[in-house]
Amino acid sequence: MIARRAPLWLGLAAAVALSAPRARADGARAAPAAASPAQPAPPAPPAPPAPPGAPVVEVVLTGAEGDLGVIRTALESQALSAFALRFRTAQRFDPAALFATRAVSGVALSCWIDLSDPRRAALYFTDPVADRFLVRSIELSGRFDELDRESVAQVVELSLRSLREDARSSLDREQARALILRQAAPLDPPAGDAPPAGDAAPRRALELGAFYGVAAHSAEVGLTHGPGVRVGLGRSWGQHRLALDARFQYQFERRYEEPRIGLDLRTIALRADASWLCALAPGATPLELGARLGAGVDRVDATPRPGGAPDFVPAAASASSAFVLAAGLVARLPLGRDLWMFAELFAELDPARVRYDLSLEEGTETVLARYRFRPGVLLGIEL
Repeated sequence: MIARRAPLWLGLAAAVALSAPRARADGARAAPAAASPAQPAPPAPPAPPAPPGAPVVEVVLTGAEGDLGVIRTALESQALSAFALRFRTAQRFDPAALFATRAVSGVALSCWIDLSDPRRAALYFTDPVADRFLVRSIELSGRFDELDRESVAQVVELSLRSLREDARSSLDREQARALILRQAAPLDPPAGDAPPAGDAAPRRALELGAFYGVAAHSAEVGLTHGPGVRVGLGRSWGQHRLALDARFQYQFERRYEEPRIGLDLRTIALRADASWLCALAPGATPLELGARLGAGVDRVDATPRPGGAPDFVPAAASASSAFVLAAGLVARLPLGRDLWMFAELFAELDPARVRYDLSLEEGTETVLARYRFRPGVLLGIEL
């Protein structure tokens, strides 16, 4: 029994012995292949052309030439393969072209991509009869990197699909026109940051400010100074702003003394002004420079005081008003959202000389005369 089974066991053992070296050899050959450096992945195939009958989308690009090329490449991707894209460039975005009909041009949708501001992409979409619109704004890094390009391409794709498939999400002509006009107004910077190009909220029409001003008074007193408030109503167009405002300033008491008599002076200054400002660098920090012209009244309370000479008796306290003309050079700089700092170099003119006389038996003697031409400076904050 044992003798008969021996050849069977010997055959099985020989098969195992022959298979083990082959497995080791196969494993040795596989190891170098696993350790060889990875080969570069083949380039992605180009996006397939739009299928026949795909809706035609006209894309108008505005901005730096280098940015337009890369955004066009990003748009010609798989995500927009359902559309047949037609590209053209323009020097600037023209709202009138957005609201013009293109029903006979074969264009199903139109898209304007404005990249003239490195920190914001403005996107505008409309249908061929120009009665439905979408307006989008995308914050950019300022470098127009890959993330910026992907963000713009995704918003373009979603907006085109939304405008084509869902009419409820679109704007009518009046809504789109109002939104575009609001975006085109001068903008305020984000809080704690310098305002990027054209990226801020519109300057509000009502302006409220507080300031502190110093001005020359007279040879006898020197300077007058005090706090004030300003209320203005302004309007902007492009880089220019015109404002009408009223100012109120309280000038602290100033005392003049001589051996015969003393004089305490307190002044309230009221002004009505017109100012014009121009943004010098709207693409960077929007510093505004301009001029102010105005007129007003100084209400002066004078209280005589006894001096060292007993023969002179002070008169009763009195108040007088003086007409004043004013002009100044103004500078404004944003500090944050809805917060501006302004400074001004100004000069005021008294058409009639303001003076204070001492009554004597032989007539009057001028003891204090205010300068007819008085320069000054003020610094303030405006909301």
